[in-house]
Amino acid sequence: MTHSLGFGIIGAGRIGKLHAKNIAGSIEGAHVAAIMDAFAEAADALAAKHNATSTQDVHTLINHPEVDAVVIGSPTSLHAQQIKLAAQAGKAIFCEKPVALDLATTQDAMQVVKDAGVPFQIGFNRRFDPAIAQPRTNHPQWRTGER
Repeated sequence: MTHSLGFGIIGAGRIGKLHAKNIAGSIEGAHVAAIMDAFAEAADALAAKHNATSTQDVHTLINHPEVDAVVIGSPTSLHAQQIKLAAQAGKAIFCEKPVALDLATTQDAMQVVKDAGVPFQIGFNRRFDPAIAQPRTNHPQWRTGER
């Protein structure tokens, strides 16, 4: 039997729902293991949809035995602390932008990730938006690879 990569999703709002749908429906060998949201009803509803555990406690989600990776889609003011908790628990992390609202907090969180040696990726929610991609592809420096 092969191991299915379990994802814990922090935030059951619009972006959390999108990540849960994508993980459950598009990533072979992955499943949504747990959902955390401050609003129990939101966590419960999304967890029920994906046959996952729901919680209002970030520590419970991060330490859930099936959670291998954490997706952070919570309010920005919580990102850095949640990144550090997940990194210290040895979890791979995907976080919606930004890491924090100031440089020092961002650097502190990134140092914890580096020290933990866990995979980390930051998401830019408009990275596939044609209006964002077009200026880059039309700019001479980007077409030639020069910067």
